[in-house]
Amino acid sequence: MSSTCRGVVFNGDGTFQLRDDFPVPEPPPGGGVLKVEAVGMCGSDVAQLHGHQHVPGEKSPLVPGHEIVGRVHALADDANLGVAVGDRVAVDLVVRAPVTENNPFGLGEVYGYTMGLEDGHGLWGGYGEYMGVLPNTHLVKLTDDIDAAELTLFEPLANVCNWFSRMPVGEGETVVVQGPGHMGLVYAAEAKRRGAETVIVTGTGADALRLEVAREVGADVTVDVTATDLVAFVAEITGGAMADMAVDLADATATVPLCLSLVRQGGKVQLAGLKNLAPVEMITDLIVLKGLTVQGGSGSTPSSMREAVDILNSGEFPTGPLLGEVFGLDQIDEAMALLQRTADHDAVRVGLRHS
Repeated sequence: MSSTCRGVVFNGDGTFQLRDDFPVPEPPPGGGVLKVEAVGMCGSDVAQLHGHQHVPGEKSPLVPGHEIVGRVHALADDANLGVAVGDRVAVDLVVRAPVTENNPFGLGEVYGYTMGLEDGHGLWGGYGEYMGVLPNTHLVKLTDDIDAAELTLFEPLANVCNWFSRMPVGEGETVVVQGPGHMGLVYAAEAKRRGAETVIVTGTGADALRLEVAREVGADVTVDVTATDLVAFVAEITGGAMADMAVDLADATATVPLCLSLVRQGGKVQLAGLKNLAPVEMITDLIVLKGLTVQGGSGSTPSSMREAVDILNSGEFPTGPLLGEVFGLDQIDEAMALLQRTADHDAVRVGLRHS
């Protein structure tokens, strides 16, 4: 085995580079080393590329990538991670720390975000062929029967499972999903699996492929909001009652106030699309007058990650249609262009597969 490996580095200024001189890591005390099989490339990676900080303590330059599937390559003698060498695992991106007054959410390090090139070997994200695994990392065993790149959906699905645990979708409800990125498509598929009667996914004229896949994975209706008045459309198909629930998973700010108009009296709104700290104008009186429940959707929890992995391992989730396009590190320029939507075509999702 070579003593070096490759990894992509984000410089935090909109530039990236592929390096081939990283040392293959040794296990830290209490930890291990993962041979990364695949990593999902998330829309938030684009913001990270340009230096937008979504995670406290985020660093640049670094090896990014937080939707990580790999094989346990090595373990420290004192490791207590609940896995064995050779196991295929999903990596919880958050290494939990004790809850204190100064750290009320128990956040420790975050893979792909808070450990940079100056931190030891520098391989702490899934855009590298190997990565270090810290003690207390939450690893969950994945099936060998599904392609590793498809299984990287565990991370967005774990987020969605967390959101549904806090704001459930009821049997027979109508749900509007704004934003057909891979988070929106995963949300739509899971809403339908959990019993939603009508799932509506919205996008723009540039989202034809994504809206087609939305219908394939469970959406009952898709809407091009550049050609259709969405509020009038939802009113029409619900007989004026409006949706029971609306979720914002778009990167535009206009979808936030729109959520308030799409739901019924006493309806539910989940806000989970990051806007890179752009201000949002909205009429908050609608929240009061309609008695709405509005909730923020953040990341996953250990329990929602286990739930997501159970769903994937069962084979009951449409991972195939949601795979999108997968590239090797030699094709990183093409992959990044597709992720940033500057390529000459679109994909529902972009991933890297390490050979």
